[in-house]
Amino acid sequence: MRIRSTRNRTAVAVLCAAGFALVATGCNDNLAQDGGSETPSKAPKKPSASASKAVDSDAGKTLALGETTPITYKRSDKTGTLRIAAKSVVKGAQSDLDKVALKAEERKLQPYYVTMSFENIGKNSIKYPFLSSPTNLRDSRGEDGKSLITLDGDVAKCPGEDPDDFNKGNTATLCKVFLLPSGETPSVVSYTGDFDKEPVFWKVGEN
Repeated sequence: MRIRSTRNRTAVAVLCAAGFALVATGCNDNLAQDGGSETPSKAPKKPSASASKAVDSDAGKTLALGETTPITYKRSDKTGTLRIAAKSVVKGAQSDLDKVALKAEERKLQPYYVTMSFENIGKNSIKYPFLSSPTNLRDSRGEDGKSLITLDGDVAKCPGEDPDDFNKGNTATLCKVFLLPSGETPSVVSYTGDFDKEPVFWKVGEN
């Protein structure tokens, strides 16, 4: 059994009180090391789950709708690090698309609106990033929906237009229109930030 005399602690305390050349922190350290409780140590703060998650660690995984994840964004000379999430998938109506030029067969399809959130958490600014382009929606068969290119204001229930510049710390919320065959329901949203890595998926609940 380890036995330690209290005389060492007493001596240190006396030296400190007598004004010897010991700074306060030195005295406290000595007392603490000898079993004193004058300077209780603070437990280090634990990083949040989102902060500690490694970039692209969710590639190939299926997340809950609304869950954020950090990804690498890479398109030709455009590279950066984003935190993204599929926020919602909402069923629309053909009447919402009156301002959109659609083919006759597209008028028979069911529109769905996928809203994504983006944050630039990297060091690089991204010019003309086309943030919503890598978004995709699959139906219950696993087939990809048909995406529409719309301008901000074309579909009032699905607003959002890609920024020209997406700088460090910038955020954006963008909506994209998809058409699914009548009778089919959405199953997952996917986002391919970097073609060298697998997409990230978000499970869509019942609509």
